[in-house]
Amino acid sequence: MRFSKTELQLLEQVALGKKQVLEIAQALNKDKSQIYRIIKSLEQKGFLSLKNKAIEPSELLHVQLLLRELSRQSSFIDDISGCGLTLYLYILDTPRSIEEITKATGIRPNTIFYKIRIARRKSFIKTIDGKYLFNGELWKGLKEFFAELKKYEKAYDKRIPPGSVIYYKTKEEIVFSTKAEYNAALTGFSAYGIYGIKIYPVDNNYYLPKKRLSKKEVFVHSLYRCEKEKTIQNLILLALFYVKYKKELSKIHHEILDNINKVIQNNKIEGYPTLSEIRDRAEMYDIKL
Repeated sequence: MRFSKTELQLLEQVALGKKQVLEIAQALNKDKSQIYRIIKSLEQKGFLSLKNKAIEPSELLHVQLLLRELSRQSSFIDDISGCGLTLYLYILDTPRSIEEITKATGIRPNTIFYKIRIARRKSFIKTIDGKYLFNGELWKGLKEFFAELKKYEKAYDKRIPPGSVIYYKTKEEIVFSTKAEYNAALTGFSAYGIYGIKIYPVDNNYYLPKKRLSKKEVFVHSLYRCEKEKTIQNLILLALFYVKYKKELSKIHHEILDNINKVIQNNKIEGYPTLSEIRDRAEMYDIKL
């Protein structure tokens, strides 16, 4: 999610009690048509709505937390506008290097350095061993907002049915599960039957945008699910697919796969199935370990 500086300034006016388009337009020195465009953008983000010509903020917790902070002060608007919000959500709990930030967020290094330079003026960021971390000790209220927004974004997306579980998402794609039938590409464990590992899942694993998925993509999507739901059943299924198509999947590097390889070498890993458990299921599908 991204906010323009003007969107945040409008939210600040709402936080200060203004609800009428005209009074906000006057406060921001904008014409009414500009304010209506900004309101529409914030409506699409789920932060407010226009009812009977009055602006009503959303009751969602992360929205209320942001409004609370904007009502107290607005000096952080420059920090979180543009790509700032994406940056701070990524460095909220873990120190990250410039390289890590760039790879994970797609933000250019020169933009990151610019944001860091602004942030240092108000101790918005602290440096730990050459890596950058949001200064939540000093900005406790904003940390609450960031944490709640992060939880909300992990659990909700307007592209998918209500009640779905999200395993991975970006602006371009999303992997999720739901018990409902949906117009999306079957993937993950739900697509294993196409490759000779027929199972009967309690829900459907899907991918959007709908397209023909490769074997590798299907496997990676099941790996996303295992990251969130690391059950013995899921890990056994993942191990079977991995063993069956190891030549095509061997270049995928992940801690879960490292541990599965250790189990296959008859090592015991806490939280993982035993070699005997994997072998028993492998025999059902005529897969050789």
